[in-house]
Parts: sequence; C-alpha cells; structure tokens
Amino acid sequence: LKFKSGKARIKLEKQNNPNNKLPYLIEDYIDYLKIQVGEEKSEFEKLKVNKNLREKQLKKGDSNSAWFLFSQAELHIHWAANRMKFKEYFTAAYEIKKAYSLLIENNKKFPDFIANKKSLGLLHTLIGSVPENYKWILSIIGMEGSINLGMSELESVIKHAKENKEYSYLLEETYFYYALLKINLQNDIEGLKKLVEEIKNSEFLILNFATNRIANKIGDNELAISVLENRIQTEEHFSFLYLDLLIGVSKLNQLDYSAKAYFENYLSNYKGENFLKSANMRLSWIHFLEGNFEEFKLSQEKINSIGNTLIDVDKEAQKEFDQNFVPNKQLLKARLLFDGGKYEESLKELKKIGNPLYFSNTKFITEYYYRTARVNEVLQKTAEAKKNYIKTIEIGLNQKHYFAAKSALQLALIFEREENLAQAKNYFQACLDMKNHEYEYSLEQKAEAGLNRLSN
Repeated sequence: LKFKSGKARIKLEKQNNPNNKLPYLIEDYIDYLKIQVGEEKSEFEKLKVNKNLREKQLKKGDSNSAWFLFSQAELHIHWAANRMKFKEYFTAAYEIKKAYSLLIENNKKFPDFIANKKSLGLLHTLIGSVPENYKWILSIIGMEGSINLGMSELESVIKHAKENKEYSYLLEETYFYYALLKINLQNDIEGLKKLVEEIKNSEFLILNFATNRIANKIGDNELAISVLENRIQTEEHFSFLYLDLLIGVSKLNQLDYSAKAYFENYLSNYKGENFLKSANMRLSWIHFLEGNFEEFKLSQEKINSIGNTLIDVDKEAQKEFDQNFVPNKQLLKARLLFDGGKYEESLKELKKIGNPLYFSNTKFITEYYYRTARVNEVLQKTAEAKKNYIKTIEIGLNQKHYFAAKSALQLALIFEREENLAQAKNYFQACLDMKNHEYEYSLEQKAEAGLNRLSN
C-alpha cells in the first residue's frame, strides 16, 4: 500500500521500457486497492475511466506471451470486484465472464504458467459457492468450478511461490485470497490454525488484516489485537482505517471499553460509507454496558444519520435503530465474550439469566438458546449444543432474526465433522430454505459451500 513509491517505479519503467505493458497492470492494482480499502464512491467514479485506457495498452502487448491474456483477465477481475462493491452487479458479472474466458484460453496455451492458477483458483472457488438457484446462469455462460478445485489450485500456487523464487511475487496476494475464502467457505478450523502460523508475522498490511480475521474465527482474540497493534503502518502507506475499527471490535469482545477510542477515530476520519452504522451501534453498546443510558440513546440516534446498509453489520445496526432496540445486558455480554474467545465467561453470563422463558421479548428467548448452543459447541459439549440449536430452530423458524438459519448451518457443520453426511446435507438445505432473515446472503453462501464440499 505504498502507492507513492510504487507509482514512481512504474513511471520510470514506462519511460525506460515503453514496450513493456505490465506496468499498466501493476498500476491498476493501485486503483483496485484504493477502491477496496478506501471504499469511497467518489474515488471509484473518478478512477473507473482508467480501466478501458489500460485495457487498450495491454492489448498492444506481445500476444505470444503468457502475460498477454492473463493481464487482461486480471484487469477484469479487479474491476468486477470494484463494481460489486458499489452494486454494479450486471457489469461485474460481465467482467467475471470475460476474465474467466481469458484465463481458460491462457491456461490451454500456457498450462505451466503458475499465475493462471492463482486467478482461476479464485474464480473456481467463488463459482463453486454460488447458490443452487443461480447455477443455471453459470451453465448458460459456460462457467464451471468447485470450492475444492479452486482451493487446491490456490494451495498449489502458494507451494510454488514458497519453493521457487521465480513465483515469489504471487505469495502475498494468493495467501490473502486463500485465507479469506478458507474462513468463509471451508469447515476447517485446524487448517486455519496452521495457516495463521504461516502469515501472522508478515509485514504486509493485507496479511495483517487476514491474520486478524482468522484469529477472530479460531477464537484467538489476543492475536487478533496484537497483529494489528504491532503492524507496520507509516505515513507512506495508504490509509487503512478499517484496521483500527477491527482493533476496537476485538477489544470490545473482551469487554475492554477503551475500544471506544477506536470507534470514534474511525467515525471521525473514515471517508467511505461502510461500517459507520456498525461503529455507532458498538459505541452504543459500550455506553449501555457502562450504565450510561443517555449516551447509549445518543449513539443509537447517530446510526440513522450516516452511512448505508450495503453490508450485513450495518443492516443490523439500522434495524436496532428502527426498532428502538434496548439489549439485554447478559445476552450482549455473552455475545461479545464468545466472539472474544472467552467461552467459559460467556457461559457464566448466560447462566445468570436462569429461565429464558421469563423474557417478554421472543428475540431474547431465541437468542438465549442460540448463544447457549454456540458456547457448548466450542466447549465440545456437542449433545448439549445440538439440543439448543434444535430448540432455536423450533422457536425462531418464522422470525426475521438470523438465529434459526445460523443454528441450521452450525448443526450441518457439526454433522459434517462427525461424517454424518445425510444429516449434514439436511441441515445445510434447511439453512438455504429459510428466507427473509438477517445475514441471509452470507449464510446461504456458507450453506451452499457446505453442500458443494459434500458433493465433491
């Protein structure tokens, strides 16, 4: 993310070797990362004109080179991701199809060109996670893939990049894609623990981000905090404020209310639209847990005045505002402590509730059984976890909360680990069958990924 010095090197290469077209691809990484990290719509609108200009330059390159089609495909992948961030889905789909076709052609011409497998691995994995009811679109446009195929391709690139200096330039980018896909699409905690050991000492900010996400997934909250607090980020780096927000989230997950400063810094300095509602929601939680109800309401009021609802956590925050929602202290603490890997402490908070049926709010009743199930699952009290997940589904089946759908997903993952594939498929399908609830798309994607794993 040191764009100033990167641009200077690109400019020099263009002057010294005008026939080398690869600087145009590397230059595009700057726009891609600016848009993905900064998330500013105005920047996206300003930079999108560069795509066609760079494509024209890349098409002037050596058509006999393995880089010729590959570089054009990479350009399309970058801009598909950029367009998806700002809801230009139709154009993004066109870009993905173009990238896929170019990569397939290039792979036939140059089967030993390792970079092909980095991008094909990414696309094959994502294609494999597409929900069943959209698969017909992929068949019409001739795109095929599976999670297992894509992930194995990415693994092979990482192996080549570690063993051969010639491919070392692919390592960090491939690690990044592989980590995020593994978190979201594979049921493999042990694999994540192994992966985090390989990347946790990286000096690259994008891998510090990936490490934080893995640490969060495996319940290592201390690592989630330390990797970001100790990151090397100077004035030379492009601003990556989201990392500060993540420190705040991880600190709050261990009930450390110094998290407040990180949320306030993000809200004061971030120029994009995402996570603003969520940051205010988490600030409101801190005030609530501190017993400052007036500040709690003020932070909750701010949820409505900023940001958008493109992402699930911001949708959740907006819903809390719309419903004038006041949390239950024990349930909120249990949630945060669970997310922070403090499982026994989370269970203690739940036990303070006693009988959940005394709640007048059905959401609290459903949430109680869901959170009890989650903690018991991680503590390897599987029978107790299953019982509470089933209870959650029974109570929450027709609610718009995510608890029932997530319970079906977790039951499927448990049965998958137990190699009871019939039950795993039943519960993955049950998750997919539940509609019109929070986090619907992300839960559907995970359930579809599970069915995809079981069918390969």
